[in-house]
Amino acid sequence: MIDWTQVKTAEMKAQEAKEATLARLTAAVQRHLDETAKERNYDNMMSLCTYATSMNLKFMAEGQAGVEWRDNVWATCYQIMDAVEAGERPIPTEEELIAELPVFEWPI
Repeated sequence: MIDWTQVKTAEMKAQEAKEATLARLTAAVQRHLDETAKERNYDNMMSLCTYATSMNLKFMAEGQAGVEWRDNVWATCYQIMDAVEAGERPIPTEEELIAELPVFEWPI
């Protein structure tokens, strides 16, 4: 006998695929942010951003730059995802998405 509660419609499968793609792409963006922070020995992007209020001027500048870049990266990422959802562009690969994001420049 068929358990109809376990049957998935095409729409349900499409929604699951979309959610999985979004999760994969946002995870790639977060890895990119974290890897960039690690270039200067921060644990991750969150750690870098906490230094925006540091009393050490070097750390404060790096932390503030991280906050600003992180905001710009996520704003760009979500603009891209909105365009995908609207059918204005194809789903980018992880590499294509990262290439479209703003580039980080460490303060001197």
